[in-house]
Amino acid sequence: MDKLEIRQLAARYCFYLGLIAVFFILPEQGMAARSPAENTIETHHSVYVGGLYLGGITTQIEQDGNRYKIDSAAMTSKAFEWALSWIANGETIGIVDPGKFSPLVHEHESAWNKKLRTVKMDYDKSGKITVERSGKRSSNPNKYVPIDPKSLPNSIDPMTAMLAASSRLEAGKDCTMDLPVFDGERRYDVHLTQKGERVFKPSRYSVFSGPAVGCKIDVTKKGGFKKDSINQNNLTQEFVVWAAAPVSGGRVVPVRMEVSTEFGVLELHLDRYHEGGINLVSRNLK
Repeated sequence: MDKLEIRQLAARYCFYLGLIAVFFILPEQGMAARSPAENTIETHHSVYVGGLYLGGITTQIEQDGNRYKIDSAAMTSKAFEWALSWIANGETIGIVDPGKFSPLVHEHESAWNKKLRTVKMDYDKSGKITVERSGKRSSNPNKYVPIDPKSLPNSIDPMTAMLAASSRLEAGKDCTMDLPVFDGERRYDVHLTQKGERVFKPSRYSVFSGPAVGCKIDVTKKGGFKKDSINQNNLTQEFVVWAAAPVSGGRVVPVRMEVSTEFGVLELHLDRYHEGGINLVSRNLK
């Protein structure tokens, strides 16, 4: 692939990869009390396109009582720095109530080819969100679809949205649900639909093999997106993430994603899973 092709690929799929950076990770409902170390889970996922390593996503979740903290970090491979460089770090702190996840603070910073942008969101009890940003988007007010202020109260950050989805699987339900999401710049609805089960064979790229549940992701763009892309899905096929517990009694995490592109198959593999005394590492971890 040349530089233009790599940038086209990144522009088309990085938004969707960002959605699953913390997909389906949540301590099991009704678990016995654990020590702080045992209440922490860490995963690493590697992304490949056409067999080439594109980058990785590390996610860590801590839970203490009814509070949760999520940290995620994603970056492209140094082998692609001649074409693009993308780094993203996020953190969410929130409260878990029965059947509901409420963020208190969400922070996110990303650097696309060394151009840094940050977002911080604070949530009050009424659902109102206060947003602080640094790093500018285009100054052209006509470039982006306006966000309806009425759509923001009680929307949630991307990390909390995925926790809400994971809780359904942990409770023995399917993942089908609709989630109102605001990431500080874009407002969109995430539609999740159960897709049944698939069995994965052992692979040197992954620590997981066996049956996994599929969850299809669809996105309805509401505001904050470029006007020339608001009605574009960008995907020519279903975007399905497969989730399962890597070990008996473990927690449900994303284990695989595959999407065919004109540049080859875009794949996401779970290549590390750490929980308490369990530490699974694939033979191909970068």
